Amino acid sequence: MAGSAFVKIDRLYEMEIRAKARDAEKDKPIIHCGILDFFKQMTGFEPTAYQVALLLDPSQFVVARWSRQSGKSLCLTLICLYVALSGSNRRIAILAPSLRQSRAMIRRASSFLPKLPGNALEGRALKTKLEFSNGSTIEAFPNSPETVRGLTLDLLIVDEASYIEDDRALYDAIVFALGTTNGRFIATSTPGSRDSLFYEMCMDDDLYGDFSRHHVSFLDALEPSGPLKKGILEKLERQMREDPWRWQREMLAEFSEDEEAYFSYSLIDSAVDDHLGYVKDLNKPEEGGERENE
Repeated sequence: MAGSAFVKIDRLYEMEIRAKARDAEKDKPIIHCGILDFFKQMTGFEPTAYQVALLLDPSQFVVARWSRQSGKSLCLTLICLYVALSGSNRRIAILAPSLRQSRAMIRRASSFLPKLPGNALEGRALKTKLEFSNGSTIEAFPNSPETVRGLTLDLLIVDEASYIEDDRALYDAIVFALGTTNGRFIATSTPGSRDSLFYEMCMDDDLYGDFSRHHVSFLDALEPSGPLKKGILEKLERQMREDPWRWQREMLAEFSEDEEAYFSYSLIDSAVDDHLGYVKDLNKPEEGGERENE
């Protein structure tokens, strides 16, 4: 019995020592390299030129519209991991049109865990949350203003931002989460409708001119500059001739014109001549007098 009691005491002592060791590591970074070296260590290959531009962008507000399969999700995942591991007690949130899409980035981040130091993860990896031994967390949230309101964050990632319902309400609810931390906001997507907050972030210089903007079309991502293969893309472009808007959005990463409109934006723009003096309203009284009826 006495031996059994001593064994229990030894186990409790070991648990206490391990707990103190974990607490001592709470405020220390887990990695000490730059983000480009971290990218190479995790992936085994060099980032593309446009990935380097996004990885090294220090701006507080960033918007990126990239073509499909150009490496956007990989870049975002490694940015999340780097921010979490290179400091301590950092809070990173991921938002997307659905919780399933947000969780996909958590799943991808989990795939890199075996390449991290053995003490990096705190507990076990969850479907919606990763907790690290330095106190940092990466968490996926559903697309709901009520769910995210009141959070305090160091980094907010909004993926496929052009396809989020009630995007303005969500932005209003979440952007203040960065107020006390001076945190960063990164919104990425392939372009969709022009009637979206993502479009305004990309195009409206008056309201969102302080956003750092990254545009990557499939032309930028063709081999050897990126992962896309020219042969298959030529076939896909032929297949989409009946739906040019889709190719414009998905591969050129350009905002499509209103597909429901009778007149296209380009047709309307071509009918405007900046050299002409247009009469705004024939029935409007002129300054200093009234227009006479003929």
